[in-house]
Amino acid sequence: MPMSEMVKRLDSNHTYTFLDMAWSGRRERVYIMVNHNTTEARQFVDLCTGQRGSSFLNTQLTRVWNKGKAGECVFGGNYDSGDYRMLSSDGYCRKGTVMFMSHTDMSGEFIISTNVNIPLIGIDVGRVWKGLNVLKEAAQLSDITQVTVVDCGVWVYA
Repeated sequence: MPMSEMVKRLDSNHTYTFLDMAWSGRRERVYIMVNHNTTEARQFVDLCTGQRGSSFLNTQLTRVWNKGKAGECVFGGNYDSGDYRMLSSDGYCRKGTVMFMSHTDMSGEFIISTNVNIPLIGIDVGRVWKGLNVLKEAAQLSDITQVTVVDCGVWVYA
């Protein structure tokens, strides 16, 4: 479907995106409902669609924080600086929260909580709508970097 037709069908309050994750012969889809209230949310959608050139396509999950514990989350995306500083925050987010840290106009990193009581360590851009179990399984791998985003984009529903 042409991008112009797809844009007409988008909800003005939310965009539903997807990340197809693959590892060890598996391919699983994660659906994310992104809110349109921040620049970071719009940049996250752009990186899902590749509209501005760069995208999450062919990037890997980069690490797991608090593996197997409360506060577990996975990091991934077009992370180009190698600097893993956590942003300080007094807030906490719930399971399935999608956070985003922008590094440049064309790159950034997504963080998705797979458990409860994780500090808000990026800008909250949305929630996993379906497929959180995929990320939980990926987080248990001995090498999270073997998980690759093999497709991503916007999901338009009728």
